[in-house]
Amino acid sequence: MNKKPVIFPSINVELEEFRSRYFALYKSSNPLLQRLLSYVLKGNGKMMRPILILLTAKYFGPIQEKIYHVSSALELLHTGSLVHDDVVDNSSERRGNLSVNEAFSNKQAVLLGDYIVAMSLEEALKSGNIQIVQILSMLAMKLSEGEIIQLNSRKDNALSEELYFDIIKKKTASLFSSCSRSAALVCNATAQELDAFEQFGFFSGICFQIKDDIFDYFKSKEIGKPFGNDLREGKFTLPAIYALNKSGQDWESRIAAVKSCVATDNEIGEIIDFTVAHGGVSYAEQKMREYRNKAINSLPLSMDKGLRDCFETYIDVIIGRSK
Repeated sequence: MNKKPVIFPSINVELEEFRSRYFALYKSSNPLLQRLLSYVLKGNGKMMRPILILLTAKYFGPIQEKIYHVSSALELLHTGSLVHDDVVDNSSERRGNLSVNEAFSNKQAVLLGDYIVAMSLEEALKSGNIQIVQILSMLAMKLSEGEIIQLNSRKDNALSEELYFDIIKKKTASLFSSCSRSAALVCNATAQELDAFEQFGFFSGICFQIKDDIFDYFKSKEIGKPFGNDLREGKFTLPAIYALNKSGQDWESRIAAVKSCVATDNEIGEIIDFTVAHGGVSYAEQKMREYRNKAINSLPLSMDKGLRDCFETYIDVIIGRSK
């Protein structure tokens, strides 16, 4: 909870204010619920979504009270969805710590996720803008749809780059685009400004997920994600999809083993080694840089240089992070 935030000169004060307000939400008079809330808060990340909201709002002037509620609403929904995702994926780790379902139980994790999502809706209502509730509702539907599509994809041994991007657009890009759109919306943005910031968020989210997926191919305690975790959960991401599809070799039996979650450590290691050696990670990094440039080019031309530099720093932090 005391992690230092990434420094963005335009919003340093506002980010500290948000962190203080956000941490204060994780309180309950129920001892078990408080234990659960404290545990999930311990694993908070770099606050990249609230930072995006604050940066977007800064374009329109001083940060207003309602922006803090919008930031909390979206970060809470994201957190609740991660708790649920770990149950669905039977994940044992999250950001270097035991996942909630592993530390407590599946039942408690599901109920905690539900509670945090309910907190999200309450914060959205405090923003005073019913359209924020609508954005949250649509976002929750997209997140669930992306997870369902991903689960269903395990029935097919084909590896599709198109399907991969469809999943991450729903599961990650939609979250980031909802953040930037919500901030612009409550600041009375024009239609053109709404589209510009929504696009920046969308492309940033794609970069974020590709970077997350690249981590799966490298061993590092700093990353906070188990080596080969996606493959162990039956998920093929962009690096392996590219490398295996371009190899001309027959990988069907090993793909089937991974998607059925019965692949051995040796089989997973073989896929990882092949992916890295045959350009899969390099290809993913190239695609990430392409989306980084799309994000920068989507920003309003009228944005002053100081704030534009912060937006560029923002996406460069996303693609340059080590965890």
